[in-house]
Amino acid sequence: MKTLSSDHMIEDRIKILRKAAQVSSRENNEHVWCIIAGNEKLIDDMAYNAITSKDRVQILFRESIKILDKYTAKRFDCLMIKGESLKISELRNRCNEEGGASIEITPVHIKTVPNLLVLMGDEESMKSFSGETERQNAKINILAEDHTSSFIKAEFNTKIKLPSFVRNTITPLFDMTDIVLSTILVSVIDEEDIEKVKLISQNHGLFGIDLKKTIQDKEKQKIHDTPNQNIGEPKKETDEDTQIQEEKTQES
Repeated sequence: MKTLSSDHMIEDRIKILRKAAQVSSRENNEHVWCIIAGNEKLIDDMAYNAITSKDRVQILFRESIKILDKYTAKRFDCLMIKGESLKISELRNRCNEEGGASIEITPVHIKTVPNLLVLMGDEESMKSFSGETERQNAKINILAEDHTSSFIKAEFNTKIKLPSFVRNTITPLFDMTDIVLSTILVSVIDEEDIEKVKLISQNHGLFGIDLKKTIQDKEKQKIHDTPNQNIGEPKKETDEDTQIQEEKTQES
């Protein structure tokens, strides 16, 4: 009996230590930001996983992007999330397994690295953008990069006016085109060059996110949201609201 009691005590202690370790890791787990890009199906899956982990991850925005060039329309989605670094790493691993691209941004990036941009587009456009920044002497540092292994959708640009028989011949060729999406985290070294770099990225068909501005806007939005009003709870009518409603009724 003594041995059995001792075994139970050891098991209880192990459980207590494991629980303490989990709590400690959760408390010391810093929050980071992450941009995930890929086709619509992949982003649907990533968004679902973020929503089911809403106590550890927050979705900041989701964007459906269409980039037009001379002949094609390229479509992809991106998701920006913020959360515990351990959970973000888990989501990034899943994203990589499913063929998506992801970039992680830490508080150190935000505090110490100037003029951060995340840029997304096909590989050829990304190479053209990089070459153009060099030609225009707009100095940038590429801090991180990732590429999709699943392809994004490319289709014929419907704004181009062509005879129907030519369009019908060309369209299937574009539908079969495999487009790899590149995502990079860029620091613009000189602040006066940031608008120039943004313009170059737009001219080369890239989608860009100004990180510091986006994060600041989201934080302001969070502050201005009313914390005490539950989702779905009707807004309480004030005397002023009643007076305005009565005036509208009289006018009618």
